[in-house]
Amino acid sequence: MRQIGAATLLLTLTASLSACTRATVPEAIGETWIRGLDVSEAREAEAAGVQFKDRDGTVKPALQIVKDHDYNWVRVRLMIDPDVTAYGLAQDLPYVKAVMQDARRRNLKVLLDLHYSHWWADPGNQWTPERWKGQDLTTLSTSVYDYTKDVITQLRAQGTPPDMVQIGNEINGGMLWETGRLEWEAGRIKTDSMAALVRLTNAGATAVRDASGGRDGMPPIMVHIAKTGDAAATVAWYRAFIDAGGWVDTIGLSYYPSWHGDFSGLSETIRALRSTFTGTRVYVAETASYWDKNQVGTTHLPYPETPQGQYDFLRALTPVVKDAGGSGIFYWGAFWSQSGKWLNAPGWNDDDASRRSLFDDDARATVGIDGLK
Repeated sequence: MRQIGAATLLLTLTASLSACTRATVPEAIGETWIRGLDVSEAREAEAAGVQFKDRDGTVKPALQIVKDHDYNWVRVRLMIDPDVTAYGLAQDLPYVKAVMQDARRRNLKVLLDLHYSHWWADPGNQWTPERWKGQDLTTLSTSVYDYTKDVITQLRAQGTPPDMVQIGNEINGGMLWETGRLEWEAGRIKTDSMAALVRLTNAGATAVRDASGGRDGMPPIMVHIAKTGDAAATVAWYRAFIDAGGWVDTIGLSYYPSWHGDFSGLSETIRALRSTFTGTRVYVAETASYWDKNQVGTTHLPYPETPQGQYDFLRALTPVVKDAGGSGIFYWGAFWSQSGKWLNAPGWNDDDASRRSLFDDDARATVGIDGLK
């Protein structure tokens, strides 16, 4: 991968910041409502012998089921040097390249979710890969740029450029800790810590642009956090990010009722983001609901933990997001089924994610698969 100097990188980032207006958003995303599924586990499960079945019991390839139920997007995460044999983290670059090819054959658009980690990245976990440990901010920014540019270059070379790119996953508290960790003081994010995070995320966004031949040919950049239940805090986070020069074309939110509250809070958050950052599209990048009783004691669930309850939740969620001005929804963990065949996770004592899959223990699609309409 090409190495560039710190001064050159800083100049590049400064010149490429997005102003968060519709005029700056690449047109590749279109205006169509997104019905998306996160398919990150599907290929691993199929390789281990899981045979996914449609509602009528017909065995089909996972992404064909996605297509047959009128989804138009999929989401897939990409890890850096993961242990592909454990904890459902098979998503190295060769794996993701194969998913992208499968999606392209079926005319599905792809949101590429760059975790920038070898392990699950979320509000409480943002692990720096071993290859980058000990790097200072300047060096780490260059590493992010070079890695991201190589990923996009390889995907484009095989004819499968992503249609949208997520820089980091649920980065409420920053990413690539400790260097990119956000710090708070008196309830506000410290300016210097946000500046450090922005330098890292902008390195990724700039690399996507450069690998795509410029701004006109690049996919939109999504910045994704999980603070949905608090509209003011969510707006404040993106305001601080943008004020620090952060590049964001589209906003991604996680919404899980047990953590993020009821529909009214979600609606208020989307409306506040849309009115504050005019023209910027807002997506629910992750959501899920139980088709069977959860294994971790989760409470405050708005619908019964049944297949019908899962369906009813999703049927109710869609108009909430649409009416608030949102532009689409992605369902997380859709293919997390029969994990006994593919999930090596000795440190986990539950399989709660399988209770939120859109496939039951027979790997047959639940009625919930038709909920996002």
